[in-house]
Amino acid sequence: MKDTMLCFGNDNLSTNFLSREDLKELCPVAFCESPTNPALSQQYVTANTMTVVEDLEKLGWRPVQAAYRKRAKKSKGIYSFHMIAFQNPGVRIMKEDGQGGQVVDCYPRIILTNSHDGAHSFKFMVGLFRLVCSNGLVIATNEMANFSVRHINYDFETLRGIVADVIKHVPSMAQKMNVMMVTKTTDSVRKDMAEEVFRLRNNIPSTEKVQIDTSTVDSILAPLRKEDNADNLWGLFNVCQEKMINGGYMYQTKKGRFRKARRVSSIEKDLALNTSLWHKIEKYVPVAA
Repeated sequence: MKDTMLCFGNDNLSTNFLSREDLKELCPVAFCESPTNPALSQQYVTANTMTVVEDLEKLGWRPVQAAYRKRAKKSKGIYSFHMIAFQNPGVRIMKEDGQGGQVVDCYPRIILTNSHDGAHSFKFMVGLFRLVCSNGLVIATNEMANFSVRHINYDFETLRGIVADVIKHVPSMAQKMNVMMVTKTTDSVRKDMAEEVFRLRNNIPSTEKVQIDTSTVDSILAPLRKEDNADNLWGLFNVCQEKMINGGYMYQTKKGRFRKARRVSSIEKDLALNTSLWHKIEKYVPVAA
């Protein structure tokens, strides 16, 4: 069995953390100190996103990714929904390198979403960042529910508790990866996962039968790198997740034309798709996990 373990330490691993200038360029709405919706009271934003960023940095978690929802040209709505992902270089999931040593497989991430328009509270999710493909996987299990905090109720101790709970559940994530790596897949499971990717990308209800041709299934299941060319659940999940988010697979339209799926550009859709696919693959993980 391949060994996958959680490791805590301070080995000064180099990571490209985002500076304040980077954040301002990638996610300017995170710096809002007053509501972006004029209909709201100025007292609405008692704690803004940058307050949380600074507090997470005190706890060792630094920003590595940021994005915000841009307003459509024809839209009159007021948007300030944004996402910032944080990583701690001393918290990582390791795996054997095949030569008796250990290498980093992925980093746990804390994903913060928020808005200053009255539509969202602070919401925290947990993800995994794989070094091999630079793909972020959002994990949301029954054991690790999402955390949501209203702006008016935010304080540092609340955040400290959230981070502690995230750390507490990361070992179970590593163990689930262990089990997925040694759980063989079947043609039926692989086809089911490919159909789920197609269903999620096309907003097809779970109650509706998916009509998908063999060539599309094969295109979704074709790994892009040798590391994912493995007949196990973990390899299958990563292949499907990458195709679902980055697109690139060929599919046939209702008119019989073949097209290449595009990359998902919406922050909310990216997070929702990741979470849904994780819930799907979990159904095939042995109960012992």
